Amino acid sequence: MADSTPLISEGRKKEGKQGHRVFCCCDSRKATIFVSLIALILVILGLIATTTGNVAYNGWTIALYCISIAFYLLVIFGAIRYHRCAVIISLIWQFISLIIIIWQAAVFNWSSVVGDEKTASVVAVTIGIIWHLVVIYSLGTFVREVSSGVMSPATHSREKYSCCCNV
Repeated sequence: MADSTPLISEGRKKEGKQGHRVFCCCDSRKATIFVSLIALILVILGLIATTTGNVAYNGWTIALYCISIAFYLLVIFGAIRYHRCAVIISLIWQFISLIIIIWQAAVFNWSSVVGDEKTASVVAVTIGIIWHLVVIYSLGTFVREVSSGVMSPATHSREKYSCCCNV
């Protein structure tokens, strides 16, 4: 009986792109790297603004920023190397971080903030939650595709996609 693996691989090559286009813009690997890089920059800027500005903060906020920096670096490394476990660990952190942000918003004394400052704070928390969901979406898509074998070093040439550049 002949080995059917080469036939399956040859058939998959002919099918074209099988992976998901994240936000109709990038393949899952590229989206994971770009979204995590943007998030890393935003977290670093947030940490700088929190520790040097007149923003009221607590130990939880600084801890979240510092831990997030480490996990964004881990996920960028994991996506570059197709290391599913590194991305999964970072994905778990994203869920934990999201829960902490929601918990902090729930226990915060919103009556101490008034007017436009209250509106700006609510908008900032909402944008933070939405951004976490974007990161979770891109990481989850990448993990799913690496787990199923759709995205790998061998298939990346078939799966790579970008609406603006093809690097």
